[in-house]
Amino acid sequence: MSQETIQIAIQNAKEQVMWGCRTMVDKGYALGTAGNISARVEGEPLFVITPSARPYLTMKPEDLAVGDMDGNVVSGPYKPSIEFSMHLGIYKERPEVNCIVHTHSKFATAVSAMDGVEKVPVIDIEGVVYLGGEILVAPFAPPGSGELAAHVRNTIGTNAGLLMASHGAIGTGLTMEDAMISSDNVERACEMYLAILGAGRQVRKLPEDYMEMAKKKSLVRRNVVL
Repeated sequence: MSQETIQIAIQNAKEQVMWGCRTMVDKGYALGTAGNISARVEGEPLFVITPSARPYLTMKPEDLAVGDMDGNVVSGPYKPSIEFSMHLGIYKERPEVNCIVHTHSKFATAVSAMDGVEKVPVIDIEGVVYLGGEILVAPFAPPGSGELAAHVRNTIGTNAGLLMASHGAIGTGLTMEDAMISSDNVERACEMYLAILGAGRQVRKLPEDYMEMAKKKSLVRRNVVL
């Protein structure tokens, strides 16, 4: 690719990230500088990611950082998000993922902090169609640590979303809109899970044959290669 073409691709990725930032704030999934968002640069081993400790409401495209798949920061006026290595790990583990949204949304964070909860079971058909199955909880590790990045990479499997213990949630997708929809479905599933537990009930299991069929369709829909 020519330098001009690469710059256009980087700008397109930045526009996706900016849309994701605005949408995340509008949905109430992050306050202040919490959370982080990234997008691959089409056709290049690069990704754009939000900077560290910069408010979303005043963020501009030129504030975003660009990293490569070797873990280097290629450009950007500010330090990249503290979770740079976590995003990098997901991109390496899941080549079909083009966008990642990490939120601190209310219900997802609440469930992530529940003692003894290692996964959120599939509650309805959308949990399979959009997320690929139950939502796993990555073990706790300090934010920004290599340990947390490894936990996330080892936990996400083929699913479109997961929780990080006592921290928040991650949604992934082919596009930024897909990644945000994944985040929506993680938050929705956690809200319903809390409601069911609060009612003193248990989650009804979907039939195994349906689950198997729906998971296969979800993998195809999300371009996941096993």
